[in-house]
Amino acid sequence: TVRSVSSPEITEEELFKGFFSVESTRHRLQDDYKKFSSGLVTPYGPGAQYRYIDAPYQINGKDGNLSVPEEVLKRMNEPVPILFLIEAAAGFGKTCTALEIVNLLANDKTHLPLYAELSKNRQARIFRYILLDEIDRSFPLLSSGLVQTEIRNGRVATILDGFDELLRKNDETGAFENKEPMLETVSELLTGRAKVIITTRRTVLFDGDDFHQWLERHAESFDVIRIRIQEPRVSDWLSQDRLTRLESAGLRMEAMANPVLLSYLRCIDDATFSVAIEEPERIVESYFNYMLERERERQDLRMSVADQTGVLESIAKDMMAMGYTAEHRDYIVNYLLNDQAKNIDNTRSQYAASDRPSREEIANKLASHALLDRSSIDPSKIGFINEFALGNYVASNILATTSWISDDLRFIDPAVRSYAPRSGSSRQSLYKNLQDSLPFLDATSQIEISSELIHRLPPQIDEGEANGLTLSNIIIGETEINRFLFNECIFRKCSFHRENLFNVTFLNCKFYECEVEQGASGGPVYVLGGTSFPDISGFLSPNTVPEIGMEQIDPSMKADLAILRRFWPIGEPFNQRPSRPMYKPMDSLCHASNGLTSAELYQSVDRLLKQGVLAETNKSGMITLRPDAISQAQIILSEN
Repeated sequence: TVRSVSSPEITEEELFKGFFSVESTRHRLQDDYKKFSSGLVTPYGPGAQYRYIDAPYQINGKDGNLSVPEEVLKRMNEPVPILFLIEAAAGFGKTCTALEIVNLLANDKTHLPLYAELSKNRQARIFRYILLDEIDRSFPLLSSGLVQTEIRNGRVATILDGFDELLRKNDETGAFENKEPMLETVSELLTGRAKVIITTRRTVLFDGDDFHQWLERHAESFDVIRIRIQEPRVSDWLSQDRLTRLESAGLRMEAMANPVLLSYLRCIDDATFSVAIEEPERIVESYFNYMLERERERQDLRMSVADQTGVLESIAKDMMAMGYTAEHRDYIVNYLLNDQAKNIDNTRSQYAASDRPSREEIANKLASHALLDRSSIDPSKIGFINEFALGNYVASNILATTSWISDDLRFIDPAVRSYAPRSGSSRQSLYKNLQDSLPFLDATSQIEISSELIHRLPPQIDEGEANGLTLSNIIIGETEINRFLFNECIFRKCSFHRENLFNVTFLNCKFYECEVEQGASGGPVYVLGGTSFPDISGFLSPNTVPEIGMEQIDPSMKADLAILRRFWPIGEPFNQRPSRPMYKPMDSLCHASNGLTSAELYQSVDRLLKQGVLAETNKSGMITLRPDAISQAQIILSEN
């Protein structure tokens, strides 16, 4: 190919287009997006159309105004490396968001996306090799070193979808030191103008102190943009007519805020919709019955809805027992031939002798079921089509036994989400059967499960913290809560009972249309930062430590010393300049310790910010020691 050379920059750009086959790669990515989007709506009939739904979200702790893909896209040309962390609950649009970003980049013609769906890569267990495998799959004719160079140059944007699945598969202990090499591999890419987008469920890994300390060590290396996708607004999915009809049927609309269920209600035709809302409490069953009835026609599968349900429950049961969410097609077929032999034989008898399929053909039809995921990347892998379907059949197995105990949120979380829209008795039954598993989960997960299933908080909340929760119409303090921190949580139409709150801190939380019950106060309650509409902070925390003016600051205060000590690495004397810039998250600084309350530590941070010793950064709410105020900090430390 002969090209005219006008400048080194244009030459490099032309060579990039040639080596990376930019146009054909873009067309391939656009085709993959069309296949993915059509695959989501095809089960609902030929008239269904796909549309990406803009769910509400927070970006670095603040409400976002654009869509999540637009937030990412507008930062693609920034001259610094950026790590985007996109967090959402199971089934709340992480993969849809990742592929929407891929499609926008493919149409933008400025950057080329490298998309890796990590949950479907089973070629290696070490993340570095998984990344290399994905590079080779996306650009088979190029060396991985060249691709990594263009990632660092900013021309190739890396999208890692489902990072939490890889965390679980790579290590079962949950220890951060075992996860850190994976993050270090990511950080090696984040130089120059690199952009790396990670989608993940909200996990303890990304909320813990160890992760924030890892961010501190790389604070000067790259920026971090943290996006948390909230529950979808029902009004964004459904037309006003369907929304009105659902409300008239007496349905709890907040319980319907699940993307899979909303997709079903948006895409089905009017006749099917009318039937579905006749019994609002059974609307989830109507979704699965609809899918299973269509499967009988689509594959000429002469198996009743009840028998299909039994097959899918059996697959989910094996997943729970063996600890996998997707497996090779041959494994699933052989499992069905052994476990569902009687069911398969009964199905074969429904066909005429002349066109009766073999047992293997029936098993293969079941392995190609519409509720099972047939990967376009590797057809040998089978899993449930979405978390909602997985959760439905996992929950059926949990309800069928009283002895199931697990801490595996890959199964518990989808089960809870799938049962949230159901009747009170169904939710109560699932909650009862999860009781033995709850003590093995972190406080955030326990509160999420209890609020979704029984619309209450767990009976015992002591000495812990919850991060990034959204709670609606919940009584906070119905039972005692002791020495607990709510960090960056959202409360909507909640009622707070002060008499049962003892040393409870609300750090950077948001309160919308909440109220405080009048009555005796329990222990101290602190509302630190955040917003409230209407303002209830004065009623909730009348005993909050009063704000201290600049003229009253006492440099010998114990809280000031405790805060400043955090900014010198362990082992370094205070009379020397810190060996590296130090960044600390606000919630980490304000943890009650050494006899100091969260409120006292928060007030200390506020004082030091006003003095100019500390400063807020745009790195996901981090606090830093100002380089030009180090001598001022050393004076405070040396005098004490």
